[in-house]
Amino acid sequence: MHDLANLSAPERQRIIDGFVGEAFAGISPEAPGAGIAEAMRQLPAEPAQEPDTELSAAWSELDALISDAAFLQRVRQMALAGAEAGGQAQPYDPQPVIEHAGAAVSAGIDPGSPDARQVLDRIVAPDLPADERAELAERLETFADRRVERYWELMGVLNGRPPFPSSLAAFEWFTAALRAHA
Repeated sequence: MHDLANLSAPERQRIIDGFVGEAFAGISPEAPGAGIAEAMRQLPAEPAQEPDTELSAAWSELDALISDAAFLQRVRQMALAGAEAGGQAQPYDPQPVIEHAGAAVSAGIDPGSPDARQVLDRIVAPDLPADERAELAERLETFADRRVERYWELMGVLNGRPPFPSSLAAFEWFTAALRAHA
């Protein structure tokens, strides 16, 4: 761990750049999804003179994340999968996932239930073949990770951006429903 809270802005940037560089090593900057690397590098130009408790905690948590070899491996897996996708169109629109699967999560609908099938049919074509549902579920599992979402939340805190609502539970439910109704 690097104690990011007490480093200068250039030192922090060097550490983050090293992490992102390792995660995206060998992936062309023009590859689909590679632009995410630049967003992952964005840190404030100057650290706060006296970071408050929230900022210090965010720096410490970010430091723990990027120091975790398993986290690096997961980000690398996502980067490679994104590059290999070749810009393929998704067979679903993420907004209905957030809306309908999110509502199903809130309502406590089991992903394997008949009610879930009705929700699922609002997100993907009801006649989507079983093998394509299974493939979609596998692809979604690659990109749904609570630690990665937390990375983005921490980057928001550090860069002074407002929090965003989590959609991860909706995508986890969607993935489980796809598997249950494949």
